[in-house]
Amino acid sequence: MFDLIIIGGGPGGYAAAGFAARHELNVALVERDRLGGTCLHRGCIPTKAYLHAAQAVNEALPYVPQALATFDRGAMLARKNELVDTLTHGIETMLQSAKVAVYEGIGTLLNATAPFSVRVTGAGGETQTLTGQKVILSTGSTPARLPVPGCDSPDVWTSDDLLSASGAEPFQSLVIVGGGVIGVEMAYLYARLGVAVNVLEAEKRLLPMMDIELGRSAEALLKGLGVMIATDARLQNLAQTDAGFAAAYEKNGAAAVITAERALLATGRRPVTDRLLDEGASITTERRFVAVDDHYHTNIAGIYAVGDLNGRTQLAHAATAQGIAAVCDLLGIPSPVDPTLIPSCVYTAPEIASVGLTQEEAKALGYEIVIGKAVTTQNARTLMEALGRGFIKLVFDRATHKLLGAQLLCGRATEMVGELALAIQNGLTAAELARVVRPHPTFEESITDAIHAARFE
Repeated sequence: MFDLIIIGGGPGGYAAAGFAARHELNVALVERDRLGGTCLHRGCIPTKAYLHAAQAVNEALPYVPQALATFDRGAMLARKNELVDTLTHGIETMLQSAKVAVYEGIGTLLNATAPFSVRVTGAGGETQTLTGQKVILSTGSTPARLPVPGCDSPDVWTSDDLLSASGAEPFQSLVIVGGGVIGVEMAYLYARLGVAVNVLEAEKRLLPMMDIELGRSAEALLKGLGVMIATDARLQNLAQTDAGFAAAYEKNGAAAVITAERALLATGRRPVTDRLLDEGASITTERRFVAVDDHYHTNIAGIYAVGDLNGRTQLAHAATAQGIAAVCDLLGIPSPVDPTLIPSCVYTAPEIASVGLTQEEAKALGYEIVIGKAVTTQNARTLMEALGRGFIKLVFDRATHKLLGAQLLCGRATEMVGELALAIQNGLTAAELARVVRPHPTFEESITDAIHAARFE
C-alpha cells in the first residue's frame, strides 16, 4: 500500500510526488500521457520556445535584413521538441531518484473512503489497481471550445494544435478568438513571424484579468506590430470557406466578418475529469472544477485536488505551489510556499508581469494607496534592446508604506517580478526596498526609480 497516490504528472503532480518522497512517503504517480503535463508539452515551454525564436529573428533584423524571410519554422518546431524531450527526461530522472513509482495509464479513483483504490488503465486496455492512504488529484485542464456554431470543427485550432506540427506549417493570416494571456502571446508570436493577425475579445479590453494599464499597453504593443484588434466583440459564427475561415461577430450592435487562413480558439480551459472518478467516488464540483477548501481538501477526507483541476489559478507555478501545500497538509507540517501570492506573466517583448494587488483591487479592499511609477523610456537596457515604452508600477499602502502589488511592462519583467513578490510576502516597505543597490545597466534599475517616485507626504 502506498502512503500517497497522485493522479496526474503535470507541475502539480510531479512536484508533489518529489516533495512527498523527500519526506519519506511511499508515493505512486499515475500519468496518462507524458510526464510534465500541459505546461511542458502543450503550454508554457513550447509557447516560450516559439516566442524566443520569434524574438531572436526580430532582434537579428537590423543586422541580417533577410532573417525573417529565411526563418525556418520547421527548425523552430524541432528545437521546441528537443527542449521538451530534455525537460521530460529531467522529470523522469528526478522521480526515479526520489524512488517514486510511476505508472503509465489513466488513473480512476474507485472509492470514497480510505484506504483508497485507484485503477490504472494502460494504453492497451490492461488494468491494475493501486491502494493508498491519501490521494492527490492533479489531472490539469484542456482547451475549451466555445458553444458557438463552427467552433467544434477539428479544423479550428486550439493552443494544442498551434503548438504541434500544424502551427509550424506556413500560413499567412490568423484570427484569434480570445484576448487573454494565450491569445495575446500567440498574436505577438505570429505577428513577429510576419503573419496577418486579427484578435476578437469579448471583454472591453485585452488581458481583462490583469491591471487595466497592462491590458491597454498590450493592445498598443500588438497594434504597433500590425495586429487588428476588436474588443467588446461577440463571436456569432465561425464558418469554413475555400480560403480558410470567416469569423462573424457583433460589436456595438453592428455585425462584422473577419476572414483568415487559420482560426485559433484561445477562450480558456476546462478541467480534465473524464474517467477520473468511478461511480463509488463522488466529488463536489463548482463550475465543472473540483471544489476545494484553502488546504486543497475535496469533500472526501483524504482526497486533495490541485492545479488547473480546481480552477483557482490556472498557472503551472500555482499548481506546483498547491501540490507542495497539499503534501504539507497531509504531513501536518507548515508549507514552505504561499500558494496565494502568485505572479502572472505574459511573454511578449517587452514582457508583462503582475503580482499582488492592482490599484483598483487595493482601493476596493479599503486601502489608501500611493503609486510609485517609473517609465522605462530612458532605461539604458531598454534602449539597447529597442523595447520601446514600458513602465514599472508599484502599489503601496499609505498607512504602513508596505508594498501591496506590482505591475510591470518592461524587459525581463517575468524575472524581476519574483523580487517584488518576495517584498510583498515579507511586508517590506518602500524605504526597505530603496536600500537595495541595483546594478547598472539593468532593467531592474527602474524598480528603484519607481520606489523613489512614490510620495507618502
